[in-house]
Amino acid sequence: MAVPTAHHAAGNSAEYGLPRVPRTLMIREYEPLETIGSASRFHCVFVDAVRAHHLVYEKYQMLHRNIELNSIMWYERDGRVVGVLCDWDLAEDQGSGGSRTNRRAGDNAAMAWPLDWKENSVAKATTTELRATAEDQATEQPPKLEGAAPSNVATDSQRVVKPRYRTGTGPFMAMDLLRVSDPPIHKYRHDLESFFYAYIYFAATYNPDEQAFGYIKDWQCASLVEIGHNKHDFLSDEDVRRDVVKQAHDTLKPLLVENTPLMNLLYEFNDIEHDWSSLKNLRNNRATSERKRAKIESLEMEREEKMSFSIFMKILGVSEEESV
Repeated sequence: MAVPTAHHAAGNSAEYGLPRVPRTLMIREYEPLETIGSASRFHCVFVDAVRAHHLVYEKYQMLHRNIELNSIMWYERDGRVVGVLCDWDLAEDQGSGGSRTNRRAGDNAAMAWPLDWKENSVAKATTTELRATAEDQATEQPPKLEGAAPSNVATDSQRVVKPRYRTGTGPFMAMDLLRVSDPPIHKYRHDLESFFYAYIYFAATYNPDEQAFGYIKDWQCASLVEIGHNKHDFLSDEDVRRDVVKQAHDTLKPLLVENTPLMNLLYEFNDIEHDWSSLKNLRNNRATSERKRAKIESLEMEREEKMSFSIFMKILGVSEEESV
């Protein structure tokens, strides 16, 4: 190709005896999730994505923080579908205290899916995003100097003070991140919960014949807090849950019946949500005592231990590592 060779800013590299080596970066072409075609193929891709997420977290302490259907893609290798976890631009380094970019350029908030879809259309929902702008959405929160030292005295743990953000895409965000109050620190468990909602969204809205996603209307609100209320009802109320999944394609309805891995995950996350309500009631009780504080700490610890990578994979009925 007749492409002109630019001189380096510091001078022609030939002057310094440095070789100029043109390189082209080639990456594999991935398929969007809409084209996966069946529940069994999706399950394989989904499990691969969860494993990849855990591997990156364990090895590099990087937490994705924006798990949703757009984040999962796939390709075929030796006749097998392979899942890929993409879109790491909201990821955070939880090992060193550093972080990557918290938001995409131009964002004032986290992403929510479009609100203007026609209910009778089968739109390709995973190809578009809408920036949230309402006050109770994922707007930037003031920095929290938790446990700050006296003025101008910084401990090792305080040298990097990270503000808290609501990060993610509303329909897939963990319940803890959809409260009225300032969001908590984003945890690994929150990403697992997002994976769960992604599976629910697939099972309830995917049309394998059209190779397109529909949407869950009550999870497409402009307000993240309202989405949180609606998802709380979905977790806890069987009638609400039945209404959400009634639109499921016939080939996917078996995923949403009692005693399936997906429903068993739902019960676990509902239990975690119930514990949050219990903790809220305890904290709102003005009576302060050592016994009460100990009970709160114990319940918080139990709540955190109710979901982990091992538990998640065990409920799905798959191994933690890919079999060779």
